[in-house]
Amino acid sequence: MRNSLSIVGIAILFSGLLSGQQGRGTFTGIVTDSTGAVIPGVQVTVVNTATGSRFRTKTTSSGQYTVSGVPIGTYDLIFEMDGFNRLIQRNVEVSVAEVRRVDVTLEIGTVRQSVEVAAAVPRLQTDAPDVSTTLSRTSIVDLPLAIGGGGRTMENLVYAIVPGAAGGTYRNYIVGTQAWSKATLLEGATVDVLQPGSFGESSVSMEAIQEFKAQTSAVSAEYGRSQGAVFQYVLKSGTNEVHGSGYGLLRNEAFNANSFANNARGLPRDRDRKWDYAASIGGPVFLPKVYNGKNKSFFYFTWERYHEDNTVYGSPNVTVPIPEFYDGDFSRLLGKQLNFTDGLGNPVYQG
Repeated sequence: MRNSLSIVGIAILFSGLLSGQQGRGTFTGIVTDSTGAVIPGVQVTVVNTATGSRFRTKTTSSGQYTVSGVPIGTYDLIFEMDGFNRLIQRNVEVSVAEVRRVDVTLEIGTVRQSVEVAAAVPRLQTDAPDVSTTLSRTSIVDLPLAIGGGGRTMENLVYAIVPGAAGGTYRNYIVGTQAWSKATLLEGATVDVLQPGSFGESSVSMEAIQEFKAQTSAVSAEYGRSQGAVFQYVLKSGTNEVHGSGYGLLRNEAFNANSFANNARGLPRDRDRKWDYAASIGGPVFLPKVYNGKNKSFFYFTWERYHEDNTVYGSPNVTVPIPEFYDGDFSRLLGKQLNFTDGLGNPVYQG
């Protein structure tokens, strides 16, 4: 009988977090005018539509801009420059470790005039050479997640669907690399279990994961400590609106057919019961008449419980020591004595 209780703590997220974390994304692009000439000095503002967080920069002399270290999510990109219409590119998504290119063209006019673009920006990865597979929250929810050795974990799913990933949470091989050589990152921090390089035993609740990315080839130099594969997990975070979710999973022998061996011996179905359920909630930090954290600070909390109860009928598959073993006598484990000795004159036994 196994009974595990996992609590994925409260994450307090501020809009001013440092930008050098690997579990985030990057926006880049070039700003030109209607003739194709680059425009330096354009004010670029990247606004998170869920939290209101803002990131600002200006285009260089070559008309290029780069905003790195932004949390994954959906953003509005605002471009402003004297003598040109203000341009707003709506609802551009960025994923973990993604370099999202958004090139724009400004029209001559005034900043008071705005041009809003709602058309989808092509998601072509031209600024990073890595080969990767990304799973969004929608994919995580829609795909089946089997229980494996202690609850539902992301890695149980990864090795079934990521091209080039083989094995399991203990021994795994990524596109032919040596076993146990991949890197596992949670919010940009290493979380590898020492020997197998997996995340299973220390993994967070499935309910807390927002996005997953497996980089399997041509990985950037910033992940140089890995032999060639990087698994990145990003957690959910609070937003300006209060949101919650929950799920429950039940497995019971009442829904199973009896095995052939049990039927032959007239035995009932083996006891096979598992329960896995979780709930989460997140939103802005708000203390009435004291503090309003909208657009500034947020919380997110996840709770999960896993319970397992199994009984197998028939011959036991687990043994206990016999009385001689407790006295240090393990001779019963030896085979018959052979007719020769080792170099020290000790008898050699078979087995």
